[in-house]
Amino acid sequence: MFRRFSTKRQAFTLVELLVVIAIIGILVGLLLPAVQAAREAARRMQCTNNLKQLGIALHNHHDALKRLPSQSHDPVWKGPLNNANAWDRIGYLADILPYIEQSGLYNQIVPYSLAGGFVWQSNDRTVSGVIVPSPYKTNVPAFRCPSESVLLRPDDTKPTNYVCNRGDIYMNYGDWEARGVFSNGDRSSVTFATMRDGSSNTIALSEICIGRERNNALTTMVRGGIATGVAINVGGPMTPSVCLARRGQNGSLITPVQDSYDNTGWGPGRRWGDAINNYSTFMTILPPNSPNCAQNNAESNGQMSASSYHTGGVNAVMCDGSVRFISQSIDTGNLSATLTFGGNTREYTGRSMWGIWGAMGTQAGGEVTVAQE
Repeated sequence: MFRRFSTKRQAFTLVELLVVIAIIGILVGLLLPAVQAAREAARRMQCTNNLKQLGIALHNHHDALKRLPSQSHDPVWKGPLNNANAWDRIGYLADILPYIEQSGLYNQIVPYSLAGGFVWQSNDRTVSGVIVPSPYKTNVPAFRCPSESVLLRPDDTKPTNYVCNRGDIYMNYGDWEARGVFSNGDRSSVTFATMRDGSSNTIALSEICIGRERNNALTTMVRGGIATGVAINVGGPMTPSVCLARRGQNGSLITPVQDSYDNTGWGPGRRWGDAINNYSTFMTILPPNSPNCAQNNAESNGQMSASSYHTGGVNAVMCDGSVRFISQSIDTGNLSATLTFGGNTREYTGRSMWGIWGAMGTQAGGEVTVAQE
């Protein structure tokens, strides 16, 4: 006797299909954050490595010239440029190019400057029919954090995420003080010997989020934006909370804000070669990921806070070459207090008023000695 087998194929019911789709959706929903977290961990590790290499470059510079590079007015440019051609505007990253295997780029700076080029220009110059290329149109990967997503055009001056420690006081870029590790090199130089608080306790470099182009909505964000019209009183009594008060809702700045002007860039970090405050410096006053502020739309008096797209804080390289992650909740003292001093910034001496963060920004404030007593 033969049995008859049905040849009809069994299919999923609609309910079963919906259950399978729901399960797949849940698994994808669980997987995506893990993938994103893994990618950010890799980006943060690469950023840490970049800062580590820059820290080694600072040490090699010190070994060669017996001092750290200057934030501005570095004497290495003054002679070759005959005290002209905006030699004072060439920033610390240009100084360390030979120590990160960028000697070719370093060697373009003097010819370009003598041909009439400046740090805020990306266009080539022509002298007697010979093209003199701009070094500032070159994107240097070691100057960029992989977590940064700013888009660049070919004619942009190229930016950086890595800025130098100017100390715990608001000032113009050419002021004489040297509370931080980087200062006006025409007036003072910083060495490991002048770093009385200890190289392992003093920040050299940290991060900043790069500003966007003109009229981009992201220019109104705390990370990458600059609040203007803030009474921060550069060079005089200062109360940091007036800048902190410009933080709005959902990571935005309370307007007015400063545009990042066209391809020349006025936003934070928009020019790796420029020593002006907006592009190359940060202050250890407001905690990481706080607003950047300026009295007006001038580049030189912008007061920049460390910032990054890493969760919860910023990377920083110390003067001993180690890299640490600094929490955005670090102690900053009483930011509503008013710092007063004499007639110029050089009269601000002693311990920082701005807690642990401020103390990490001073090279010789005496905070470590007090903490050890």
